[in-house]
Amino acid sequence: MVNIGIIMGAGSGRRFGHRLPKQYHKINNKEIIAYSGLIFERASCIDGILFVVEKKFIQFVKENIVKKYGFKKVIDIISGGKERFNSVYNAIEYLNKIKPENILIHDGVRPFVSKGLIENIVKLLKKQQAVIPLVNIYATLKIVKNGYVIKTLDRQNVKLAATPQGFKYDILKKLYNEDNINKIRPTDESYVFEKAGLKVKYIEEDERNIKITTKNDIEIMKLFLSMEEI
Repeated sequence: MVNIGIIMGAGSGRRFGHRLPKQYHKINNKEIIAYSGLIFERASCIDGILFVVEKKFIQFVKENIVKKYGFKKVIDIISGGKERFNSVYNAIEYLNKIKPENILIHDGVRPFVSKGLIENIVKLLKKQQAVIPLVNIYATLKIVKNGYVIKTLDRQNVKLAATPQGFKYDILKKLYNEDNINKIRPTDESYVFEKAGLKVKYIEEDERNIKITTKNDIEIMKLFLSMEEI
């Protein structure tokens, strides 16, 4: 398998305020993580899919996501860890027996990733070792300290990181060892490349590729879905 998509769904969703983690919340009778996963399922450049979820939801995902929606590319559903970087580490270690050329790591709660973005990342990985999507910021950004504003950032040079983030598997595996990640505690995977002094290519992504974090984001998702139906 050359290109494998990793769907990250091990988060507890504490900020969402619901009895189930947000990735399993249904919108239009379909779970959020299913929307995300199915885009990878339908992308011709993706050879396999690995779901990473909380251990107690492995069977749920197997029956209510993979089987229910007819996934054909799923190679396995594995348990995540305490933090996101622990979950990513589990996925990288699992894939050592497959040794793909490229992996694309995607938040299971970003249901509006496009097949075009996935394909562009895969194309760029033919020459690049790391490719991530970034979203432009239109608000004014301030740095604060002790209750006061100390600096205004130039928003032309600041962007929001999104997913999927694509990497050469063998390079990421070397960087994503336990000692390194426990030391730097990366909040996204490209950070380990930055810390190692390696270049990370970026491509611009639009703001539709939102991350569902709060209940307000659910309303935005419903609006986006209704626009697709028109």
